[in-house]
Amino acid sequence: MSALSGDEPGEPGVLTDSWDFDEDWLSDGPKLIVPVPAGSHVDASLVRRVIEGCRTAGADGVLVLTDGPGGPGASGRTRRTVAPGRAVAAVAGIGSPALLASCDRQGAVLFSGPGSALVAGTPRFLRGAVPEGVDGGRARFARYARTVAHRWPGLRSLARSLPPRHLAWSRSRDVPAGTGAARQLELMRGLTAGSVDAPDFARGWQAARRTSQDNGERLREPLLTAFGQVFSLLEDYSVDLDLKDADDLTDQELADAVREIAEYTEGF
Repeated sequence: MSALSGDEPGEPGVLTDSWDFDEDWLSDGPKLIVPVPAGSHVDASLVRRVIEGCRTAGADGVLVLTDGPGGPGASGRTRRTVAPGRAVAAVAGIGSPALLASCDRQGAVLFSGPGSALVAGTPRFLRGAVPEGVDGGRARFARYARTVAHRWPGLRSLARSLPPRHLAWSRSRDVPAGTGAARQLELMRGLTAGSVDAPDFARGWQAARRTSQDNGERLREPLLTAFGQVFSLLEDYSVDLDLKDADDLTDQELADAVREIAEYTEGF
């Protein structure tokens, strides 16, 4: 058991003594890891990741761990909790190693050294902390690692150890059954065929989109644009008749617009 096992009040239970994520903590959920670019210190972008992760996970505090005067090891760490709204001012600029964790232990950002950080957490935490998605974040980091290889050559090895889990799909025929994206396609076809009504489509498509994001699924053109257009349509459509504005799309207008997107998307 690590020294940060969570047995004491306020402990995040996420780290080993050597500043690695604890395997027991990672397996509880389970939690996924996404490498992200970083500078030489904890900057505002890293802090915002944990803030957004706290927001989507429902946590009301950020636990900050750094090495204290005692040096490396759990006994030498300093701990403090800050409100998410004050985290950027309170934390940005600190050096490595440092851990920024949601107070409910759903997720954390681990900054072990210049060039990169690791974001780990539950799907709810990662939805805010890594809005580009697990696979999107991993693919982005691989490109970044190649770009900065002259400065931080070790990042390419890190990128290879955490590759995207899915290919990026560009055509509907490429999307595997059982994925969130497959459900989105199924609903679009059902709406245009008349077997799914507009309110059920709107609710189901947004739920499938969240599933796709949680799974880390990725899209490429032209499917990426098509799904983005449907998402924009749903922002102008209300399921609740009491909340519908005069300029909101009607059920028929939504169905017609989705049909047009499908017809003009190559490979749909």
